[in-house]
Amino acid sequence: MELLYGFSPIKAAMTQGRREVYGLYYQGGFMGDEPRPEMDELIKIAQSQLLPVKSVSRSDMDNAVYGANHQGVLLKVSSMEAARVRNLGPLANGRYTLDLVAGEVEVEPRRKFPLLVCLDGIQDERNLGSIIRSAMFFGADGILMSGKGACRPSPVVSKTSSGAMECLNVYRVTEAPKVLAKARENGWSVVCTTVADTDSGKSVPLQRISGLSAPTLLVLGSEGEGVSNSILCLSDMNIHIPARADIPSYIDSLNVGVAAGVILSALKFTGE
Repeated sequence: MELLYGFSPIKAAMTQGRREVYGLYYQGGFMGDEPRPEMDELIKIAQSQLLPVKSVSRSDMDNAVYGANHQGVLLKVSSMEAARVRNLGPLANGRYTLDLVAGEVEVEPRRKFPLLVCLDGIQDERNLGSIIRSAMFFGADGILMSGKGACRPSPVVSKTSSGAMECLNVYRVTEAPKVLAKARENGWSVVCTTVADTDSGKSVPLQRISGLSAPTLLVLGSEGEGVSNSILCLSDMNIHIPARADIPSYIDSLNVGVAAGVILSALKFTGE
């Protein structure tokens, strides 16, 4: 079990029904005599679901989440486990199949062609939360997490995503190169994000990308190393965000959470 905190993640968790929910805790007198409609709404939702609702002190709340900005409310829930993906099926009749360890799932994409964001070794929870929020906002179908030491879906991630983690499908892969190679055989395109490669010219500026015309895996690399070579060799296209000013050589790219939002906002598919 774990404790979610913040209005948006808690509301999402209680209304999406993806987790077991065990109880709501709120800080009595959190805003003094000020109206608190968000808190009142959460309490009403909890009561309608016959969940235990308890008032606790601020110090107890602070200690429970190690001083995080809880906004005066906590929710005890089951941990979120990302289902493991073994293969991505081809797009057929407007649907594709996810081969999970637990069984196959048929998925109808949110747009004409499915878009999954593959994260290669993202280790910072706040970066992961930011990426999930952007992915949901810009119409991605889900997140594939991979890489040694990669962070997991956690209360910090849920809070940073403003609750998007509770709504968007988050999966994991243990051998990303093999999964991506199989996906390519099934008609998926692999698009990797890199820094500008002026020597080889293999990395295309984002603004020069035309409409994509296939199911797509957008790969974002880790904060320090970028996309691993074992995945880069599978890439159908490498893209980068060009700088618009003279910058020091040691600042060669954007933060991965920021870059994800920029790229996802610009990617388009044919027919959209």
